[in-house]
Amino acid sequence: MARLELSDLCFSVGNLDILRDVNLTVEEGSCLALLGPSGCGKTTTLRAIAGFLQPTSGSITFNGQSVVGTPAHKRNVGLVFQDYALFPHMTVAENIAYGLKRRGVAQTECTQRVADALELVQLGPLADRLPRQMSGGQQQRVSLARALVIRPNVLLLDEPLGALDRKLRDQMQVELKRIQRESGITTIIVTHDQEEALSLSDRVAVMFHGQINEIGEPTELYREPGSRSVMEFLGASNFLDGTIVSGGSAGSHVRVTDELSIKVAGCHTEGQQVQLGIRPEQFLVEAEQRAGGSNLIAARVREVVYKGPHVELHVEADAGPRLMVQRRIRGITAQDTFAIGQAVYLTVEPDAILVF
Repeated sequence: MARLELSDLCFSVGNLDILRDVNLTVEEGSCLALLGPSGCGKTTTLRAIAGFLQPTSGSITFNGQSVVGTPAHKRNVGLVFQDYALFPHMTVAENIAYGLKRRGVAQTECTQRVADALELVQLGPLADRLPRQMSGGQQQRVSLARALVIRPNVLLLDEPLGALDRKLRDQMQVELKRIQRESGITTIIVTHDQEEALSLSDRVAVMFHGQINEIGEPTELYREPGSRSVMEFLGASNFLDGTIVSGGSAGSHVRVTDELSIKVAGCHTEGQQVQLGIRPEQFLVEAEQRAGGSNLIAARVREVVYKGPHVELHVEADAGPRLMVQRRIRGITAQDTFAIGQAVYLTVEPDAILVF
């Protein structure tokens, strides 16, 4: 295991900057998700750590020792790819043992380490099967076992669940989290799937345009992102432009339209132009207007999207803005059904609204 640190890492191709001053620390035994849209530099960062490309400038250290210039095969890094990359003519056990044999590990030790890796990924009974005789999830676990059996300093996972269907991907998220915790290997997962990043990692680094935009624990980034771009990328969101019209210790009021003013937590400067960020699940939506509740917004349903555990409503407020809200389904009852054109009433607590 190793503590991994990237300092001012840059990589350019001609005049094109792919990575720009990437600074990142992954503590020993922890799991970090590198999250961002396609083309933001995630995989390039992973390739630099693995040694497949040399950075233009900056440093990469394992436990304080620089590995810049060290060939990939001497970095002791485990790699898991989206396409599994298993040898089709080898059995499960032979695939897992391949890296050990290339390193000259004695047969007795090799056999024991393969058995331990199979137990970790819960594939012991399938040791003699060929890859084509296994499901996608099982093949992914073989790929993971092959990476872990060499006892790497760092485990790098490049979109490891991208080739799996939704149900299998959900199951493998649980398995990956268990395996990483039990193995204790310092791990980086590259993904563009927000749910995958939030569920698998101890910390998430959000990347845009070759730079790390924000790093934090999953709950921290989801609930209190530091920018609109991070909030928008980490899940469905509503954004409203407004102006602070009054502020005080008890909260501030934001004028969104002439007819709509919203109270937010905290003291803000009067006259300041802001954007309000509200997650769809933060709204309480009712078919009838009730007493109490903060920031009452009357609206009409424009679209209803059934999502299984919740229904997603696209509504248009009487005061102007369009909003997306979520209502968790509590049972097959009339209170959970909404019709297009129906009047609804939304409320949202001031401390559930982010101000940018």
